[in-house]
Amino acid sequence: MRKFLAVALFLLLLQSVALAAGPAKVGIFDPEEVLRTSEPGQEAIKQFEAKMKPDSERIEKQQKDFLKMQEDFQKQAFALAPEARQDKERELRRKEFELSEAVRMFQNAANREKSIKLNEILKVLNEAVTDYSGKNGYTIVMAKTQGIIYYTDPSCDITKAVTSELNRAWKSRKKK
Repeated sequence: MRKFLAVALFLLLLQSVALAAGPAKVGIFDPEEVLRTSEPGQEAIKQFEAKMKPDSERIEKQQKDFLKMQEDFQKQAFALAPEARQDKERELRRKEFELSEAVRMFQNAANREKSIKLNEILKVLNEAVTDYSGKNGYTIVMAKTQGIIYYTDPSCDITKAVTSELNRAWKSRKKK
C-alpha cells in the first residue's frame, strides 16, 4: 500500500510540474527522408556514384569475363585431358577468388566513402535540428525510426522543415 501511495504521489507531482512548465511541443522527423531529399544528401549520392563508377564497371567486367570463362570450361570439360582440365579448374578457382576479393574491397571502399559523407552531413543535420528546435519552441524532437516509432500525428512531422533547415545550414557551412 505504501508503494502504491508513493508512486501515485510521484505521478501527481510529475504531472503538476509538467503543467506548470506548459505543454510540451513535440516534433518528429524522418532522418532517412531528410538525407534522401536534401541538397547535401543528393549531392553526396552524385559524388559517391561518380567516384565508385570506374571500380563498379571494372568489377562488372570481371564478373562477365569470369562467367564467360566458366561457360567455356563447361563446354570443353569433357574434351580436355585430365591435366588440362585440372589446370583450367585451378585457373577458374583463382579467378573466382580474385573476383570475390575485388568485390569485397569495393564494398569496403563504398562503405567507407558512404560513412565519410554521411558523418559530414549528420554533423550539419544535428546543428540544423538544434537551431530549428530552439527557434520554433520544441521541447522534444525525435527521429522517426522504423520499429521504435510506429505512429505520429501528422501535425508533429517536421521532416520537410528539417530538410529546408539542413539545406540552409549546408549552404551557409560551405561559405565559411
